[in-house]
Amino acid sequence: MSMQILGLMRERSHTIGAVLPAQSDLRRHAAFANSVYTASFRGPLDVRSVAAIIRAVHDFHPDILFATTPDEWVWSCLIPRRITGAGLVLVRHMSLRLAPAVRWLANRRADAVVAVSAAVRSALMGRFGVAPDRIHVIHNPVRFPIRDCVPSPMERYELRQSLGLGTDGRWLGFFGGNDPLKGIEDVMEAARMIRSRGIDLRLLVCGRARRKDSITELAARHQLSGFVHDGANPDEIEDALGAVDAVAMATNKSLGEGLPLIALEAMARGTPVAGYATAGIIDALGEHEEGGLLAEPGNPTSLARALEAILADADLADRIARRGLERARSLFDPALAADRYERLFLEIAERSRTAHRSKS
Repeated sequence: MSMQILGLMRERSHTIGAVLPAQSDLRRHAAFANSVYTASFRGPLDVRSVAAIIRAVHDFHPDILFATTPDEWVWSCLIPRRITGAGLVLVRHMSLRLAPAVRWLANRRADAVVAVSAAVRSALMGRFGVAPDRIHVIHNPVRFPIRDCVPSPMERYELRQSLGLGTDGRWLGFFGGNDPLKGIEDVMEAARMIRSRGIDLRLLVCGRARRKDSITELAARHQLSGFVHDGANPDEIEDALGAVDAVAMATNKSLGEGLPLIALEAMARGTPVAGYATAGIIDALGEHEEGGLLAEPGNPTSLARALEAILADADLADRIARRGLERARSLFDPALAADRYERLFLEIAERSRTAHRSKS
């Protein structure tokens, strides 16, 4: 998501320099940057990475340093401002609590800390935490265009055909692969319950493999053999989100997602969402179910009830989808995120220049 933000900044004629891990695939997707530098990035106390950042700063002369991971937070915070001459903005995507020393360091050195949701903001505060007035909540944007209206049944049918899916029955989408922390088994159990109540439900599973058990093995375990499709490559996710009748989010709260992207993008494609009421999903769908239905965390029966309500009532599904589209437009539009980041960057850059002039 940070690469997307920086790409949006470049589209607005800002010049971007990136320091990337030397062996990372990120270097293949560095079109967002005007200049690319590399570092070893081997842990928070990697002196060579700090030195690489300093060399990049001396070559590039940035107005803003922008760091995204906890290790990058530490490296950038350890470099004195007199060396960088730049403002420092840190961004946090997870609602897991950082080590007290990292939060203390960020509070001491950063000009601003961006939290992608209220849950992330809460996790950054507290004892040894970041001061509330230094935290800015800026939601991650969606990657795909936000639809003007909810897809018609015929549009969903045609998308299913284009993806090679069967055209019979109703389709539920799950986009966490076979990762147990994303809740694949809870979603399959919910799907089994819904089928047992007479709804001809099929399950589309997309995402990377995280465990030894294949999707086929998991489907057999939950009495779903022949009703689960394992597919949709990353280039087809936008179409997959529009092809299904509903999207299930069953993320375990221990994963600490700050703002799950699939929930945002399902809303943006006009597809109803039902998910566990964990911190990140609540931030995505809304505390009062503005963008989707919430179920009791860790409870497949509760998730099945929410999904069945959507699948069995076309009018309800349409209302939820329309609310989701409106929520996506008002909170997760890329232009909105770019505006907020740009204002923050310009404000901090001007503050840094003023402070430098006053010392000269």
